[in-house]
Amino acid sequence: MSSAAQWNSRYAAASVWSGAVNATLAERASALEPGTALDVGCGEGGDAVWLASQGWRVRGVDFSGEALSRASAAADQAGVSGQCSWIQADLSVWTTNHAYDLVTCHFLHEEFAVRGRAWQSAAAAVAPGGMLLIVGHSPEEPAGVPGPPLDARFSEQQVVDALALSSRWQVDSRTEERLSASATRLDVVVTATRLDNE
Repeated sequence: MSSAAQWNSRYAAASVWSGAVNATLAERASALEPGTALDVGCGEGGDAVWLASQGWRVRGVDFSGEALSRASAAADQAGVSGQCSWIQADLSVWTTNHAYDLVTCHFLHEEFAVRGRAWQSAAAAVAPGGMLLIVGHSPEEPAGVPGPPLDARFSEQQVVDALALSSRWQVDSRTEERLSASATRLDVVVTATRLDNE
């Protein structure tokens, strides 16, 4: 079964996520001047809708048409549909010729080949001077903490290695604690800024 079919099946029954913005994105984006943003693996649009509410013009791309229908409805409800657009695509092959001031990819726990290609496409979409933000569940979280299976998680180094960015990028990678309703989570956070003269 393809990722699109898997995710459509999951989203068909009920909403999967809270609809709230991811805390790391809110923290990082709040320090930036709003411009254009791309949300890779946007799901039901919580991050994209929040960005739009802060003045960003946002494009969200995801495997699942079911998820994107919910994202569009959320944008309508928030009154930001004019600042959002949505694309259904296979993230293992999708690319874009557009450049964005902020490109974000949160919790894309697909198999390695899929997420690696998606991260590379995300990096290629960052405009000079723009920022790439990748966040995911660390494999170092304690056993029993809810989340994807261990083999679907990734470390800071795995993200950095998959991106293989040149010296024309400024890269920061770290693992951060985050309090959730169920547990203290460990998030891998990789931020890369593309230099103006890239």
